[in-house]
Amino acid sequence: MNIPRRFAIVAAAVGIGAGALLSSFITSQWRSTMHRQPLVMPAGQKLESAQLERLSLLPPFQLQRQGGPFTPAYLRGRWSFVYFGYTNCPESCPTTLSMLRQVQTALRKQGLTPPRIVFISVDPRRDTPQLLARYVANFGNDTLAATGDDDALHELTPFFGVNYQRNDSRDKLHYSVDHSALVFLVTPDDRWLATFPPIADTPEVTHDTAAMMRVRWD
Repeated sequence: MNIPRRFAIVAAAVGIGAGALLSSFITSQWRSTMHRQPLVMPAGQKLESAQLERLSLLPPFQLQRQGGPFTPAYLRGRWSFVYFGYTNCPESCPTTLSMLRQVQTALRKQGLTPPRIVFISVDPRRDTPQLLARYVANFGNDTLAATGDDDALHELTPFFGVNYQRNDSRDKLHYSVDHSALVFLVTPDDRWLATFPPIADTPEVTHDTAAMMRVRWD
């Protein structure tokens, strides 16, 4: 199976000395959020399961969702789209979540169980777990949300290269939050496989996700 042209695969070392980048595959249109020089996949090169097994496991983290803690264990056994944002986001968050819901529908039509959408709020002061649950219900019943204080968020955000800043120096209630707007595809065994850019559209994300999901995964 040929590797899709539009997605990036990020792999990092594990064990003692972890942190060195083993490999990162990316097209000329996309940039990895790992902030390291990417490699370009030769045309026609295949993506094999052995390559996938080198990908970095998610770090330990614990956030809060409605009903209890949210940890890496909650993601196991299911593909996931992970997206960071906040409920008062005026455009990028609802647009991206709506796009991902359309991707889920398209993948189901192909006979695939689509990735679950995981929305992580970087605005815990206003986005309580209860509010988040009500918010993501607008994007289908296969979407969940979690949040945590900055210490808890920072257990996970550096791994993905996610940045955020709350513009709340003057008003602690009405403010915007600057945040990364990338979508991360996580495998059923808690590995970060791919990054979709903010400009990705439904057909592209559907095509590339389906191709990655069909790679044999043991």
